[in-house]
Amino acid sequence: YVLALGNSVILARILGVDRLGAYAYAMGLAALFGLLPNLGISTVVTRAIARDPDAGAGVVRAAMRAQALLAGGVLIAIPAFAAILPGQPVPLGYVALAAAQLAVGALSWPYLAVLGGRARYDVVAAAELFAGAAGTASLLAAAVLRGSVAAFLWAHVLAAGLAVVVARRAALPFLPTGGAGSVGIRALLRQAAPFGATAAVQSLYTRLDVLLLGQMAPTFALGLYNVAYKPTNLAVYFGATVAGALLPLMALAPGTEVPVAFRRAMRGLGAAAPAMALAFSGLAGPLLRVLYGTEFTAAAPILILLAWSAAANWLYAPLGVALQARGRERWWLASLAGGLALNAAGNLWAIPRLGAFGAAAATLASEVVLLGFGAVLVRRELGILPSLRA
Repeated sequence: YVLALGNSVILARILGVDRLGAYAYAMGLAALFGLLPNLGISTVVTRAIARDPDAGAGVVRAAMRAQALLAGGVLIAIPAFAAILPGQPVPLGYVALAAAQLAVGALSWPYLAVLGGRARYDVVAAAELFAGAAGTASLLAAAVLRGSVAAFLWAHVLAAGLAVVVARRAALPFLPTGGAGSVGIRALLRQAAPFGATAAVQSLYTRLDVLLLGQMAPTFALGLYNVAYKPTNLAVYFGATVAGALLPLMALAPGTEVPVAFRRAMRGLGAAAPAMALAFSGLAGPLLRVLYGTEFTAAAPILILLAWSAAANWLYAPLGVALQARGRERWWLASLAGGLALNAAGNLWAIPRLGAFGAAAATLASEVVLLGFGAVLVRRELGILPSLRA
């Protein structure tokens, strides 16, 4: 997380508000498809390995083949989608490079899913740390050699390739060798379809604001939104990492039993979420000034709204994981679809009136609604709702 934050500082300091907006649009457009190349495959691999670590070789092999095919499709689909949009605020070459870093990086996902299924999050963390350091080094090289938007995007492509190499080497000792024969790609995708639909909706949900800002507001507003989004997005990643580690535990727990780790995670995130949001709210202006420079301090109100959005995300992330681990992924998909519809309507209304601040307000409203959906579903479908009290 520190490396990712450092990367955002490098980009903002070198590019400035306008060029950072162009960079953010290209990366945000690619991120709309961010979970689509996986189509839920990683979740199927993690669940299969968690249930029987020695019998998932066929699933893993099918996952690797499917991942390569999907990555190639996304590499073509993202620039094609950008070309048909009514507005073209950045060159299509930028979008193609952003698509390339996504497609290449997605090839590491099956390896990380195997490690997750074996609950070797220490190895996952080490691999991600090494890959993150390599990514930061490539960004620094791009800053020194050229410092353009294209140079930074090429650096991301290089870093994605290094991440695949690192993930493969880390996962090799843990790859399963047993299992009853091979699994076809079609069979794998049928298993992954509910998770994949959830991933696609969630990917669109988390990046729709950037797409609409790019179409309805100047790149200056998008640059401000990007610097406010980055610290809070790192906070969201933290919550997602904590919640994701609970998937194998919830998949193995019988009936309505709630693992102790799940209860502790809920209590910890419940206490930390408002504290995090309050800290960001009090330090928004000074934080932006120190990290990115005085030209970005106008993003402070946006940062405050997004910080409270991240707090709501911390609270519902374990609930979504619990529903998927217990076979209720379709209900969670329906919740995400409702959140997406609200987010889209809110952005379409608020961006023309309030710009980037309106996009942040729409995000906060939809995150609060998702928290409500998750709490109701976990109570109704699983018969559990862990208390936030110790």
